[in-house]
Amino acid sequence: MEMNERIRARRTELKLTQSVLAKLVGVNRVTVTGWESGDYKPGGENLQALAAALECNPQWLVDGKGDPRDNAAPASPPTAHFGIKEIPVLSWVQAGEWTESGSSVTIRDVTEWIFTTAAVSSSAFALRVRGDSMTNPTGAPSIPEGSLVVVDPDCMASDEANGKIVVAQLIGSTEATLKKYVVDGPFKYLVPLNPNYRSLEVNGNCKLVGIVRQVIMDL
Repeated sequence: MEMNERIRARRTELKLTQSVLAKLVGVNRVTVTGWESGDYKPGGENLQALAAALECNPQWLVDGKGDPRDNAAPASPPTAHFGIKEIPVLSWVQAGEWTESGSSVTIRDVTEWIFTTAAVSSSAFALRVRGDSMTNPTGAPSIPEGSLVVVDPDCMASDEANGKIVVAQLIGSTEATLKKYVVDGPFKYLVPLNPNYRSLEVNGNCKLVGIVRQVIMDL
């Protein structure tokens, strides 16, 4: 692997987004993108800070020799920096039950965690997008399959949710769904971003679980 590939591989292994890594290192996200694309290389203090954030030996980042963890700089927990939070990645079934009182879903059921820079509450969680109903073939916004969405279940007033991407649960279903919530006069809809799918009128047949605050995807 080249240096840029080692940076990307290590970041992915630690489940850090480019934005989170940038904040830990003290640079902007564009700089991290440049490092990972090979457009330029970190050096000096940036290299040391990058190695600390990636919990690896800076020399390994440079030339790939040795064990990446040998002589690695100790790193502080990412959650201690800049408001970065660690949140659970839930299944779609768990998301539908996450905010219910008396839910059987607990932290012990979570097998994957990620870090986010989004300003979210302690109840926030992430979901991995399935299917292409939120893939917009004509451009942005688009949330393709495989993306991670960061969801905040707090402040779920319908006026705040209007025009936002939300996670909702249909009554009688155990699974949640990802759609754009649109209020049009007395009518409310869950609207897909992909025009090949139909909109769903909201008439007491579903509950809003949370608002999407961040979309994380690898380019």
